[in-house]
Amino acid sequence: MIRVIIILLMLMQPSFGGCNYSATADVINDKLVNKKEKYVCEEDKSFFVTFWTSEKWVRPATYTFLFILENL
Repeated sequence: MIRVIIILLMLMQPSFGGCNYSATADVINDKLVNKKEKYVCEEDKSFFVTFWTSEKWVRPATYTFLFILENL
């Protein structure tokens, strides 16, 4: 049972994507005003999420779920 939990946790780990950081601000009297920071990361979905939500994997995901449910 512990092996199953560890495998599921490994499949659900997010994959790391490229991140972009940008900051803009106005300088008035040697002070920063209207400071805006933007941090954007684009991450790919893990295989576990893709397996259950993608149209390509709908039928195998359903069969896998039914197989596990039937054998419990």
